[in-house]
Amino acid sequence: MPIKFKKIIFYFFSLAQLSFSQNESNIVILHHADSLVGKVLNGEEVRELIGNVQFSQGNVMVSCDKAVQFLKSNLVTLEGNIKIQDDTLTFFGTKGTYNSNDKTAEAYNGVYIEEGLRKLYADYGKYYISEKRVYFKGRVLMQDTSSSLFCDELTYLRNEKHTIARKNVVLSDLKSNIKTYSDFFENKNKYSYITGNPAVVQIDTADDGNIDTLIILSNEIQAYQDTIERFEALGSVKMRRGSVFAECGETIYFTDTDSIVMKKNPYVWYEDTQISGDTIYVKLQERKLKNIYVKGKSVAISLSDSNYRNRFDQMQGETMLINFINGEINNIIVNTTAKSLYYLYEENKSEKDTTQITISPNGLNITTGDQIVIVFKEKKVESIKVSGGVEGKYYPENMVKGKEESYNLDGFNWRNDKPEVTFNIKK
Repeated sequence: MPIKFKKIIFYFFSLAQLSFSQNESNIVILHHADSLVGKVLNGEEVRELIGNVQFSQGNVMVSCDKAVQFLKSNLVTLEGNIKIQDDTLTFFGTKGTYNSNDKTAEAYNGVYIEEGLRKLYADYGKYYISEKRVYFKGRVLMQDTSSSLFCDELTYLRNEKHTIARKNVVLSDLKSNIKTYSDFFENKNKYSYITGNPAVVQIDTADDGNIDTLIILSNEIQAYQDTIERFEALGSVKMRRGSVFAECGETIYFTDTDSIVMKKNPYVWYEDTQISGDTIYVKLQERKLKNIYVKGKSVAISLSDSNYRNRFDQMQGETMLINFINGEINNIIVNTTAKSLYYLYEENKSEKDTTQITISPNGLNITTGDQIVIVFKEKKVESIKVSGGVEGKYYPENMVKGKEESYNLDGFNWRNDKPEVTFNIKK
């Protein structure tokens, strides 16, 4: 016959029936249940607690609708409105277990943990109380006020604020609108390590309504959330922002200032222009390209005319600054041992139809100086200004035709393998 209780706070009962250790901190104390039934299940003595069940072990408080305590194994099964409170952490579920021997709690069929502003959801969860360690798997979501993390498996160490996520990881930064996709993510003390084919994706809507997307692919990513938020992409880095493509061995992206630093053999492609140097700095403004600064062995190469695929306008120097207005090149400033090579063209009007104009090549100019400033208009060179130790030479078309390659500057390094940077966003 079931024994009905309005309130059960019997220390004797806790020692005789729910006590699994002589250590007082390990004693399980039953605080309340609407009813208790003693019986044998699969050859083991059990106590079935029904209705508003509450018990504790040390500082841990457990409540649920129904609990079955297995006296020999010291395992308690839990059902309905499970709530486990351990200082600032609260563990919720609908079906699970509590093991008083090793102080662990499990939840099946959905689990939810809340700790301050941090929330965790998953299909399955296990909490190692003594270790302050949480393990989740199956449709895991971890979120706070600034970010969210999806994955298949997650381990969270409370004392160290240490998070380890595995398989199908998607990290979202709500402030910068950046999502990082990978198969492994680890965060501790404002430092994150990401590997397993990581991809950084930032999707924005431009003023004209078009979608503008930043994509960075690499072998691994290291992120820092300190006074200057940044992340470093390392190894075989490929990047794209609109019509700008890049490739290098290392990229540092400062999210707050929208600045990108590229090192280790960096190359940048913008439309028909290729840029290279020892280090390349890219500055964005409201997600638009503002300028590109190249330091050390700076080289810029552009296809001179789409009708003449073997003719390239070229610039080189120790430093180079390329300024953009509304996404178009406005000017290029080259300093220190500056050198430029530009092909010339002339317009020819038809005698029969003066509105019909054809373009024909007219040789090239090679110019050197301390500084060269080139101004563009509608993607064409409008003016060239050279200052300091100016030297120049013109080569007529009859000397150039068929021999274009022999006139290329020493730093010429045109590549035909501009990277295709694409990423299929996982659902």
